[in-house]
Amino acid sequence: MPPARKSNKLTRKELQQLKEYGQLDPLGAAGAENDLDEVISKAINRRSQGRFSAVIPVDNEKARGRGHGRGRGRSHHRGIGSDGSSRVKHALAPSSKQKKGKADAYTKLLKSLSSSTASSINQATIVSDDDEEEDDDEEEQVDVHEDESVYSSSDEEMADKGDAQKEGQAYEQVYEVDEIEQSSGESDSEDVSDGDGDAMQSADALAGSGAEKTEVYEEHDYMAGHFADDNSALMHEKLAAVTQKEYKQVPVDDPDLGTAVLFDVANGGIKPANPKPLKQKLVKPFQKLNNRDGFTGFQRGLFNWMDQYRDIVYASRTFEREDEITTAYTLHAVNHVLKSRDRERKNNVRLSKAHASGTDAGELRDRGFTRPRVLILTPFRNSAYKIVEKILKLTSADQEVNLARLSKEYGPGENEEAESKAHKRKPVDFQQTFAGNIDDSFRIGIRFQFNTVKLYADFYRADIIVASPIGLRMTTGAQKGDRKDFDFLSSIEMVVTDQCDVLLMQNWDHVTHIFDCMNRMPKKDHGCDFSRVNNWCLEGMSEYRRQTIMVSEYMTPEIQAIFNNNCRSIEGKVRFKPVMQGAIADVVAQVPQIFKKLAAKRLVTVADDRFEHFTQNVFPELQRSTANDKHTLIFVSSYYDFVRIRNYLRDKGCSFAAISEYSTRTEAMHARMSFYNGDLQFILYSERAHFYHRYPIKGIHHMVFYSLPDHPLYYSELVNLMLTSNDETASSAQLSCTAFYTKYDQLKIERIVGTRLTSQLIAGDRSQYTFA
Repeated sequence: MPPARKSNKLTRKELQQLKEYGQLDPLGAAGAENDLDEVISKAINRRSQGRFSAVIPVDNEKARGRGHGRGRGRSHHRGIGSDGSSRVKHALAPSSKQKKGKADAYTKLLKSLSSSTASSINQATIVSDDDEEEDDDEEEQVDVHEDESVYSSSDEEMADKGDAQKEGQAYEQVYEVDEIEQSSGESDSEDVSDGDGDAMQSADALAGSGAEKTEVYEEHDYMAGHFADDNSALMHEKLAAVTQKEYKQVPVDDPDLGTAVLFDVANGGIKPANPKPLKQKLVKPFQKLNNRDGFTGFQRGLFNWMDQYRDIVYASRTFEREDEITTAYTLHAVNHVLKSRDRERKNNVRLSKAHASGTDAGELRDRGFTRPRVLILTPFRNSAYKIVEKILKLTSADQEVNLARLSKEYGPGENEEAESKAHKRKPVDFQQTFAGNIDDSFRIGIRFQFNTVKLYADFYRADIIVASPIGLRMTTGAQKGDRKDFDFLSSIEMVVTDQCDVLLMQNWDHVTHIFDCMNRMPKKDHGCDFSRVNNWCLEGMSEYRRQTIMVSEYMTPEIQAIFNNNCRSIEGKVRFKPVMQGAIADVVAQVPQIFKKLAAKRLVTVADDRFEHFTQNVFPELQRSTANDKHTLIFVSSYYDFVRIRNYLRDKGCSFAAISEYSTRTEAMHARMSFYNGDLQFILYSERAHFYHRYPIKGIHHMVFYSLPDHPLYYSELVNLMLTSNDETASSAQLSCTAFYTKYDQLKIERIVGTRLTSQLIAGDRSQYTFA
């Protein structure tokens, strides 16, 4: 056995010595922005010869030590900690009937995705996929903690100790490889490998014959084609089309998801369902989680688009579809991580075999600069708790570390029942959004290790990161300063932004900041093995392989901007936007609703043009009307405009009150009482205040929408308040509603008056339209 190396990395001094002796090309580091560019340039220069392993050697002895795994009759892990911080499940050796059941379950799932592809899949070898996780006990990375509180050191030490014990077992004992059977006609039960001998033969064939065995995920999986180091003419054509934004827009009428527009690249067109979309170990957990044998029709359509690794914007999210949507993208995320980790383990076997036989394994590139692959952004802890719970159910790990801490910090609190009673009078969407823990500052790393899922993992050792934008912003820091650290986002391959409509009510600037920080070149190496880094990562092209999934109740210019500027997948992108019926149909108050179009000169001057029109034309008329009737509410969607109008009313000496999201309950209650009693001329009300509190403001006679709300439901709610909150002295003839808009408010207008009338209000010659 060859002697073991002490380290698989070179020190900076050794790198400098290699540079002096000509082993590092000094020209490759010309114009370097940081100390890693020299090494990265060398990797790019020599990737065709596969010589980079001479510069950053791989610790083959350690890799060989990793080539050991558990037998079929493995024992379960012991629980960590005495406080119930981990959950342990017994894992027994599956019988042949159970393996046959796995194949049957997989076939049923494929049929639910696409009946046209099920027959071809049945001819492929379906192998039991009870995977072994690659050891990742590497050197400690730069500490970026996922939460303010530090997790238990004893749990960490015991988990690492257990990992080290598993390190010493051989992959050659049990290693399962998904491969296509060259001869068809065998039953599923015969295709399922059973026993250590078959697994060793598969591993030997994989390491010895190289490309003789064709792996399913390499030939028939969209994921492999998307992340492959492809230097073909087609790949260059895709990159050129995306960088120059030369998309071919194809209208799509999806029977399950509705109307959409496909921004096609290189005539890729609409692809069929993936022949092998899931790791087989996920099939039964998914069926149990989904309470059915396969996908629903809606999930089938959504997952098929996700599995093609196209950027997706789905702007029709509803609370009725919430569970289906969340299950679909968590399944896609876990499936992506497991497939990626499986490929790394197989390449480890190749390296181990090549090292033992003294041969060259060639170039094996299967990872990025850092470990995290998936980022999921969500607004509150209650939604993050649901997502993490789904991830745990899908993985079905024998051990789940720090589970009790998750329930304590993210689960429903003790006062949830009292809060739910207080919210009973609120609308249904408010109750569903603010049920449970609504803390908006959090971040948690999830690490898959063998058959264990560790929560609260360090970001540089995590596979999936679930966080809120503000929680992640606190980690990445400001644009300048010592706390600025976002290297863990350098190799993100999938980002899911859920509930974008709620994130808009928080601070969208945090979302754009995170997108700007993703897929940048890291400033430090963080223990990276550059010989295994994908070439497109080294070339700074990671953003063109990243898949972006955005889910919202409606489309906004902010979401559209992310779609236009940050969604750059080489597979193209698709945008789902339904035909809107219009929230005006939900207005039951007999109030004439007048929509007045403002003449906006340019997009950059819209705010100034609107304010000028209000101060010169609208406000003088409001002052005259409040001489006889003071019950006027001015609704403002933007906080910037809210502050601007508040200061203007103060300068004019008006009798008014302002309710924003920063107003206390006492201030809001006093303002509402004074307004109802007629002591105030105006009440200024922001959209965020309505989102967070839904105050039932009484006594509204005149409603003025300085700007239309982003959420269409708020329009009908506020107009209906004029009827439900007034006494008998206010007749319908005394009520009025006026809304101002510009041609740049097309998306808002569409959500309120409906898709059919939008073009008439935007492009029509008239400046005023009345709905009664």
